[in-house]
Amino acid sequence: MTIEKINPDTIAPPHGHAQVVVATGSKLVFASGQVGIDKDEKLVGDDYRSQGHRAALNAYAAISASGATPADIVRLTVYVVDPAQKNLEELYAGLGAAAKEAGAKTTAMSLIGITGLSMPGAFVEIEATAIIA
Repeated sequence: MTIEKINPDTIAPPHGHAQVVVATGSKLVFASGQVGIDKDEKLVGDDYRSQGHRAALNAYAAISASGATPADIVRLTVYVVDPAQKNLEELYAGLGAAAKEAGAKTTAMSLIGITGLSMPGAFVEIEATAIIA
């Protein structure tokens, strides 16, 4: 399996993600959206940093259950309630801490602002896609 990350010099440089990811392998892994809850289904906090951190760790754990690792993730989709600048700064801090903790690498990512999630009080949901040999 190979993962090639491309950041063309003809577009704005990325911050915390890769502009393009080219992945080859034989097994695609798709993790459903994960929110910032613990195993008892309790929200881990009422802020973007702690919920983003836990949602990312949950997505990494979901991917890992397939035999992949967080380093095999080729795309993240992050849904955020109220993506105001202050909230995004907190979220990015939580995502960065989770990536460092789990050994995840930069990857292609989209962040989508939404009005709400299915769990009351949740601010962040993260879907992950990985590829393994």
